[in-house]
Formats: sequence, structure tokens, C-alpha cells
Amino acid sequence: PALAAAAAKFITPTVHFRQGPKVVTRELSAALEPLGVPGRRVRGAAKAGFQAQARFNQQVLEAGRRALETLVATGEPGIVLVGRPYNVHDVGMNLSLAGKLRDYYGVNVVPIDFIDTDPLDIRDINDSMYWDLGRKILAAAKIVAQHPNLHIIAVTNFKCGPDSFIKHFIRPASGKPFLSLQFDGHSNDAGMMTRCEAYLDSKGILRPWRHEELAAQRT
Repeated sequence: PALAAAAAKFITPTVHFRQGPKVVTRELSAALEPLGVPGRRVRGAAKAGFQAQARFNQQVLEAGRRALETLVATGEPGIVLVGRPYNVHDVGMNLSLAGKLRDYYGVNVVPIDFIDTDPLDIRDINDSMYWDLGRKILAAAKIVAQHPNLHIIAVTNFKCGPDSFIKHFIRPASGKPFLSLQFDGHSNDAGMMTRCEAYLDSKGILRPWRHEELAAQRT
């Protein structure tokens, strides 16, 4: 009884974002109705929230488009960081990976959600990809395949079931070796950065004379 009474103090609606704004709004309205929140107020808030999210998504994709255009135009090496958002963007989870790649090695890093992967068809790589994020990862890998100066670092959790399946298709999709970093809650970045450095070196990114050779080939 005490646990039930405590649980009653929390609002915990199940919200199905995949079913669209109308369903989400209806579910939020039902959850907030006992508190006396008018339906029109919920509808207005939900609409404003969806609009703000859409604007943010568009700004992110535009920034990614400009970044990729710059990398293609200059031929500078770039790393596309793929993985789940809570791994790619949480600096506590990934030990500030993107910032360290940039600060320590001067590497250009583009996160997967900055890339417009929706137009790409991945059925030639996997025709039954169940996870939406898996589809996005493979689509990003296909974009990497189009540009010799782009490479992939995949960030994952220890024993993540879906990732253990998805990662086997990244190499065929990109046509290139990639680095997979598996995090398990440790706080020391020495091993991680050692592997990053070895990977970057294997790609020739840490060798200035190799950059000059590639520039000469493009001209």
C-alpha cells in the first residue's frame, strides 16, 4: 500500500511518439486531465514542442550539410561518429571523445544525427533492418563510402545486443575498416585514446606527408 501510494504521486504516461503528434497529444491530455489541465492548453504546448523539435532538427541537419560540404571541398579527413545518441553526445558516457579527437589530433568529427540519412536505401546491405537507428547507421556508412576522406568510429555499450548485430554490416556498407569503441562505465580514457590514435594513424590522418600526397592526387 505504501508503494502504491508513493507511485500515485508520479505522472507516468506511456507516450507513443512513433504514432505521431495527434496520438502523443491525446495521451498527454489523458495523463494531465486529473490535474485539471485543460485539453486546449495541452494541445498548444504539444504543438509548440513539436515545432521547436522540428526547427532544432533542421538546424542540426543544416550544420551537418555545411560540415560535409566543407570536408568534401577541402579533402580534409573527417570522422563520422555513429551510435546511440546517449552514447555519442553524453560526454560522461564517452569520456568527451569528440572533443578529444578534435583537441588532441585536429580531427573533424560529424555526429550521425547531423547527417541526413533518410533518403538513402540500405536494403542492398540489409533488407530487414528492424531498428530505425540501425538503418541510420548503415545509411551513414553508405555516405562515408562515397568519400575517401571520411571514416567511421562507432560508439557502443558493453554487450549491447542490437549494436553487436548492426556493427557487422557497417564494414560492407562503408567499404572501409572502422573503429568500434565499447564502453563499460570506466573513467580512464587511456585505452580509448590509444585505440583512437592507432586507428587515425592507420588511416594516415596523423601523417602530414600523407595529406600532401592526397592533395596532389586530387589536383
